[in-house]
Amino acid sequence: MASPADVSYADVFIGSWKDHSKGTIKGTNITISSKNGVILVAFLALFVQFAGQHLWGIAAFIWYQLRLSGRRKYNAALRYQQDMSIRNNGSPGQTLWTLTRIAWAWRHAKGYKKEKKAWWRVSGLPIFVPFLFMVLLTATGILSSNIMETSQVNILLRGDECGIWEVPDAETVKASDNGFMIENAKYIGGVTEFGRIYARACYNTTSETSSPMCEAFTTKAIPYTSHMNASCPFDNQTCIYGNENLQMDTGNMDTNDVLGINTREDNVHFRKVTTCAPLQPDLWTTRENTTGPMGEDEYRIKWNWGTIPWYNDTDYVAEAVSDNTNRLSQSFTGYSMVSSSYLPRKEFNTTDGDIYMMFLAAHAVNFAKPIDDPWFSAHRPNPGPVNRTYYFSDHLLSPLGCVEQFQFCNPKKGDAEGACTSLAGIVPATAAAKFDLDLSPMQSAIVDLLINAVYANNAIILQPIQLLADDTSNDGVQMPLPKNQWIIELQDMHNRVLTEIQRIIVDYARGPSSQGAKQFLVVPDSNYRNLCSMIRAKTSGQFSSINTYGLALTIGLGTLIILANVFLESLIRCFQRRRKAAHRGVDAWAEDGLLQVHKNTLVLAEEEEWRNVDGAVPVTQHWCSLAKEDEGVSLSPGETVVEKGADELERPEIHVQDVDAVRRVDTDETLALESPAQAGWKEGDERK
Repeated sequence: MASPADVSYADVFIGSWKDHSKGTIKGTNITISSKNGVILVAFLALFVQFAGQHLWGIAAFIWYQLRLSGRRKYNAALRYQQDMSIRNNGSPGQTLWTLTRIAWAWRHAKGYKKEKKAWWRVSGLPIFVPFLFMVLLTATGILSSNIMETSQVNILLRGDECGIWEVPDAETVKASDNGFMIENAKYIGGVTEFGRIYARACYNTTSETSSPMCEAFTTKAIPYTSHMNASCPFDNQTCIYGNENLQMDTGNMDTNDVLGINTREDNVHFRKVTTCAPLQPDLWTTRENTTGPMGEDEYRIKWNWGTIPWYNDTDYVAEAVSDNTNRLSQSFTGYSMVSSSYLPRKEFNTTDGDIYMMFLAAHAVNFAKPIDDPWFSAHRPNPGPVNRTYYFSDHLLSPLGCVEQFQFCNPKKGDAEGACTSLAGIVPATAAAKFDLDLSPMQSAIVDLLINAVYANNAIILQPIQLLADDTSNDGVQMPLPKNQWIIELQDMHNRVLTEIQRIIVDYARGPSSQGAKQFLVVPDSNYRNLCSMIRAKTSGQFSSINTYGLALTIGLGTLIILANVFLESLIRCFQRRRKAAHRGVDAWAEDGLLQVHKNTLVLAEEEEWRNVDGAVPVTQHWCSLAKEDEGVSLSPGETVVEKGADELERPEIHVQDVDAVRRVDTDETLALESPAQAGWKEGDERK
């Protein structure tokens, strides 16, 4: 039984490679283990956050410079508090919180008489700047996460176990109990079973969520179109419908984009067209009366539609034995399928495709209702228990015929569609591609891989299958079926074939899962060996994929932002010195620094002085550089000792009600706050 674990990948290439189906920019990526991917995601999150803080530092510096002219215009203490917040908060979040607190504290202050909305304009609007910046950084963080994929990751297989099955000789095939035939049968059976499970879980699904096993291949499901108005693929007298048959066409499948063969220029276009039709059930049949093992009367019907030379030169392609009740004599309770590949009679012969016949035996099934579907047709009533009436199949065997056609195109030659072969069977189409399309050695290897999948590994529509109708059958009783059940069944078969092609291509690189089968693989050489390491697949949970250009852009741009913020002030000072321009904006930025403001609250000891007064961190010559506290004088937080005496430490309490209560005085390009006493105010004064 196939399972999702059956397509797990262990031999994955770890490192940098290019996915040619996505182009140069998006396709260049690095594959790493999922464990290392978690570490890298954490690092990128921290790095983007750190770079974002430095970007805010640059934005805050520019914003601060733009606000300097507003100080002179408004002369507001509020603006100085905002400037200090912008200057000394290291992140937009901290700045947003501080500006919000400042705005709330100043909500009752009055503005200019002509400006009734001064509080909103001066105090409220600045809040949106750090807020919008936070939104920008959040969006940047989300976008940066797109450079890494942790689910449905495209991977490149190393191809260490690469190989194709060796071609057995006639003696090996006849002796079906040898190791090769056993291992090959197990492999093909496993691929067939996997195709059935995968196709029903991953093809023709409308749900957004799908099974984890649907992430096994580069393309979840190979797309194709279904046409319900196809002509009969054989002589018109053989089909039940003249122009109401089914044709399934994949169109040109690019081996790079669709099948995951990772070539940059040596891709091949591959097309598969399957046309199927219900056939006349009683055409060219013979009936023979026979006697059963218990002496009962029976009859045998043979369908004389061709010969099977490799099966004792049988001159019929199918037969069925029934008793006089017109039911199959076999004792089973479900559907049975008789499949045939043979040399057809002229009415079924076609030279432009591979012919397959399927005969449905449904006489062991009791249908709960009459069935109008041409393949499952059942209208003969059969009284059952508890006054129930069931219905039997109308025919011992119901035939259905299909023609599979293939086409190869070389997109590097010819017109826009490339040079193409005519639609034909897989072997003639391959031969035409080899001789007529001027293939490169790598393209030729890809064509060989495709014929190996279809021809050597039986990825054809004619296979022992479990019908979808079985899902609605219980203990030999079939629930009602729609009129187009035959179309639904054929689409399911076609989906399985496409899945098997996908699986066999991947297995070419990773080899069969059975250790016993690997001894029968032929190790390829030259171009075929290079093809082993050019097969893409897809997986989730085991590996992570990083876009190389996205990672380089994130690291490079983030590093540039960090360095720009670190050296911004120094670069501006250097530029201004060369231009002999004033440093007013940069000096104001330095003076409003947290440690520079703190410097002004401290009193140094005698013969001690401040150094680096223009930098972010002012220092003194000695560690113990502050003046000792005067005896009998107690300093409160925010108070400083001056030489005129402790009596001047007592300051009158000033009540400030207006927004413009503090004025800035420019004297020889030196900025200083004018004290209330110098302004002529008295204790308790309130400006209106």
